[in-house]
Amino acid sequence: MVAQAGVHDPRTMPFLVPWTDPSPTFLSDFVAYHRAVRQRWQPDDWRLELAVFVNGRPIGVQVINAEHFAQERVTGSASWLGRAWHGRGYGTEMRTAILELAFGRLGARAAISGAFADNPASARVSMKLGYVPDGVRRPRVRGRTVHEDRFLLTRDRFEATDHVAVTIEGVDGCRPLFGLTSA
Repeated sequence: MVAQAGVHDPRTMPFLVPWTDPSPTFLSDFVAYHRAVRQRWQPDDWRLELAVFVNGRPIGVQVINAEHFAQERVTGSASWLGRAWHGRGYGTEMRTAILELAFGRLGARAAISGAFADNPASARVSMKLGYVPDGVRRPRVRGRTVHEDRFLLTRDRFEATDHVAVTIEGVDGCRPLFGLTSA
């Protein structure tokens, strides 16, 4: 399994919840988490976790999420890649895909993201795609306070940024799941 093989240097923790820490129940916890995400889905509070494949092989996950999306039109994101696929541009392509979904198909007005200080690759993806700095958060992870840079991207900035082309089909019938009326 890609996640169990490692997605970051084990001396760091780029996630709010340290889900990648070694555990004898890792696999069952991983599966249970993804089942729970599907079960908790509500049109007013959703989290779409998309598996990412290269040549038919899974390499990671890209997340798009929102609360009160129909009213606020703001999405968040999260992602992970197996270590073997770091530094190849997949993180940028993954984020581009969910931004195209957010702005081009769901009508978002903004997207937010964050990156811990010890995860500069994530911050670089945000900057490449046109996000601008939007403050700092200091959450606690593994019992210590960490520095998280926050980023904001508007629809106009995304549309003005050069990025890979993305094709998305079949969203119109799913709009109610995101709290939106049909197209």
